[in-house]
Amino acid sequence: MARFFFDSGDHDLVFEDQIGIECAGLEEVRRVGFEGLIDLTRDALAEVDGQQVFVEVRNENGDRILRLSISLQIKLMR
Repeated sequence: MARFFFDSGDHDLVFEDQIGIECAGLEEVRRVGFEGLIDLTRDALAEVDGQQVFVEVRNENGDRILRLSISLQIKLMR
């Protein structure tokens, strides 16, 4: 299994994963990244309009291989 690093953040801050997680392949990397994005979304988007958060995955060589992101926009309909 290879080690992957799951960095996360928004447009202002980036938190670099220094530890990483061993995953069996890209399907597991995508699943772990998606679960991390869900957790991050619960915290970051609770009260902020227009905010975008992301999880970006690096492999053991430091190459970025996957980016998952989500944004929240609130529009008042009249």
